[in-house]
Amino acid sequence: MRKKQFNYLLFALAFFGMGVLVGCTDDAGTLPKAATADVTDIKDLSATAGGSVEDNGESTIVATGLCWSATSQEPTTADSYVSVGKYTTQGILEDEWNFTATMTGLEPTTKYYVRAYVANEVGVAYGEVKEFETKAGKIFHALTNDMIEVFTQELYEGPKESLVDGDLTTYWHSAWSNSEGYENAPLPHHIQINFDESKAIGGFTYWFRNPSGATDRPTQFDLQVSADGDAWTTVWTSEENLPYTWADDAEYEQGRTLTFGENHSSQYFRLRILQTVGNRDWTHLAEIKVFEDGSI
Repeated sequence: MRKKQFNYLLFALAFFGMGVLVGCTDDAGTLPKAATADVTDIKDLSATAGGSVEDNGESTIVATGLCWSATSQEPTTADSYVSVGKYTTQGILEDEWNFTATMTGLEPTTKYYVRAYVANEVGVAYGEVKEFETKAGKIFHALTNDMIEVFTQELYEGPKESLVDGDLTTYWHSAWSNSEGYENAPLPHHIQINFDESKAIGGFTYWFRNPSGATDRPTQFDLQVSADGDAWTTVWTSEENLPYTWADDAEYEQGRTLTFGENHSSQYFRLRILQTVGNRDWTHLAEIKVFEDGSI
């Protein structure tokens, strides 16, 4: 999505045809010269690049920025672009002629072409083209009921199957009634995922039971891994007092996503619930999804 530009830039780019202008000279000077910096901080949906004004063409610099495309090998400001620099009555001042900007709204695993642009009162010039490919983003692992174990489960509601059935109206609930064979137990509670082979996990998305009271919703997690399903090592712990409400139904449907900062490889995983609203010993979740984080 193109970012909103200041009015002078829109006027200038429209006036100059929003393309590479062949040299023209007049009393205002000549076309500027631009250079494109290397692309850095490449992720699945964004990347950073930059540029510089190498020569102002003896004319006021009125616009600088980046333009990019996944289809055109010579992108222009007619493609996606982001402007950089503050326009003043003297144009963009020289101390802003070296710039960086972040390209957003990109697609995962896609090759892009980017270059810097510079405009003065004569026209628009472009730097050299740089190529880059975005990263994969979130790669979700399929979860089935037979892969899931839970620490406790309530006799009368909330079977563990609900965690992976794709239905946000169902839910898993840990034991709370102290019925025989379904005794309540103190925190931490865990949801164990048993893969057939080693998998890499970089985060998870979860949903609360909806509707429900706020009490007993999880507000802190950690992650444990095991090579044999017996000996466990804690490799990540979330912050405390995580949000347990949402602004509206649309936000709820997206779920809450927590990332670990790195991908942990193992065959057996435990997501443990360490803390709940109201410090209840019992808890619940409507759905969980785990993913490898391809943006790392």
